[in-house]
Amino acid sequence: MLLGDENDILSSLRISYDNLPTHLKQCFAYCALFPKDYKIEKKLLVQLWMAQGYLQVSSDENMNLEDVGNQYFDDLLSRSLFHKVENEDGNNVLSCKMHDLIHDLAQSIVKSEVIIITNDVKIVPERTRHVSLFNKPNEMPKVLMGKSIRTFFLDAYHSNNYIRNRFISNFKCSRVMKVNFPLHKVPTSLIKLGHLRYLDLSHGSFENLPGGITRLKHLQTLKLLFCSNFKEWPRNMKKLINLRHLEIDGNNELTYMPSGLGESTKLQTLPIFLLGNDIWDSRHKRKRMGRLSELKFLNNLRGQLVIEGLSNARGGDDKEAHLETKQYLECLVLSYRLLKESTQESEEMVSVMESLQPHSNLKELFMHDYEGVRFPNWMMNDRLDLRLPNLVMVHICFCRRSQVLPPFGQLPFLKCLRLFYLYGVKYMKDNPSSPKPFFPSLKTLIIVDLPNLEGWGRRDVAANQQSPSYPCLEHLQLRNINTELCLHLISVSSSLKSLKIMDCSGLSTLPNWIGCLTSLAQLSIKDCPNLTSLPEEMRTLRDLCTLEISGCPFLSERCRKEIGEDWPNISHIPKIMIR
Repeated sequence: MLLGDENDILSSLRISYDNLPTHLKQCFAYCALFPKDYKIEKKLLVQLWMAQGYLQVSSDENMNLEDVGNQYFDDLLSRSLFHKVENEDGNNVLSCKMHDLIHDLAQSIVKSEVIIITNDVKIVPERTRHVSLFNKPNEMPKVLMGKSIRTFFLDAYHSNNYIRNRFISNFKCSRVMKVNFPLHKVPTSLIKLGHLRYLDLSHGSFENLPGGITRLKHLQTLKLLFCSNFKEWPRNMKKLINLRHLEIDGNNELTYMPSGLGESTKLQTLPIFLLGNDIWDSRHKRKRMGRLSELKFLNNLRGQLVIEGLSNARGGDDKEAHLETKQYLECLVLSYRLLKESTQESEEMVSVMESLQPHSNLKELFMHDYEGVRFPNWMMNDRLDLRLPNLVMVHICFCRRSQVLPPFGQLPFLKCLRLFYLYGVKYMKDNPSSPKPFFPSLKTLIIVDLPNLEGWGRRDVAANQQSPSYPCLEHLQLRNINTELCLHLISVSSSLKSLKIMDCSGLSTLPNWIGCLTSLAQLSIKDCPNLTSLPEEMRTLRDLCTLEISGCPFLSERCRKEIGEDWPNISHIPKIMIR
């Protein structure tokens, strides 16, 4: 592109910028903080705008600052100043990029107020307020010392000793601080940054945070992702009353959550809540750790919440989570998983689980290692379709003692059901006389290691039953289940596109009606040693493009290319893998 042409385009883009409302102008210009072609996460950008005070409180009482920020983002996207990179289901944009010329426009607007530090930068003007580093510099630029920096965004590995107290203490005006590298000890000078709203210490190697960090009364976002050695919270976390996002993951040594966290009632992001057991510090004093009652008043929690260590739950405080009031939660994971054997009685597990009923807006439910003799009443309710009508995903694994599954077939929007290692389950609760369709929206069904499963809903064992409709079922995976049930489930939907059958030793042949699965594109059969043949009706599956057979010695022999007895039945399939 010629220089004159580029200048003409920039002039035209400048007109678009000039027409922006004031609140969008500063949000757009701030994006010069990121290099060209950088994938900018929407949630990160909103948090940074919020930290800088760019978000105007809406007159709509139902909108919080994050909602306002999301609206700003969408407005810039609709004006083509951003272009989307990543979407989640429902077309919610997760990240974006800026075209190179758009980035040039942002840089021309902010001039030296926003600078990306490289090894070529020797001078930082006095008017610079926001700096970022994305490549490892030869040394931490001393030119930043004494500047009124409001954003310090280090997204590159750096081991220079300048990231220590002396360096950090120069940023007393900072609202945003990101230092992502293996920091062995968090500088205590951080506690002097009284204006700090956003602090990201991810990828650190430290074991704890300085106690004074709880003095950062304006802190809104604290990120501690991939901090592999982190194991101890500071005291008085309850002082962080403005904390809105506490982002942690499972890549650490934490075994508990801090006491008093429940007083941070503005919290929206809390991906994991670790329910710990009693532990003592080096002075043989019992640590005060948060019980499930810390969640009681955190009614602004959004997105995902994983509750780990439910085997440590006790009566009283641990039955006061009040999840039914968390209307913005979309995904709930209830995990009893622990490294050592639990002493919790089965009935006590049921009692704790009864107290964890989620809000009806929940979309995804995961349950791991639950050892109760039955699932809680809020799951076994005959009107589950009214209790949890918005569920689209259910995943249950290693719940060995429960014998009856909840009536999942009622759920009107359930798209994915995954059941793993439920050795005690015998059937699924169902109302055989219900006029409503069975699994009306289900697209994916995975059943792995349910060897005692005798029926798939009571209607399966009723006289003259009608097969469940499954009008949307596309992906079916079955492993180690009753042969009769396996054959039944294969037959329920002609819309199947993918079918996997594994470890079904009682299966000797596929039925002739497999030819009715006219949409089938992938078929995988593994570890079915007694399966001896494929029916001629396989020839009618014209959309079948992949066939995989392994661990089936008799069938493998019959399907040998050109010479096997069943080869004519499968020779039309483009991709055949036999092991």
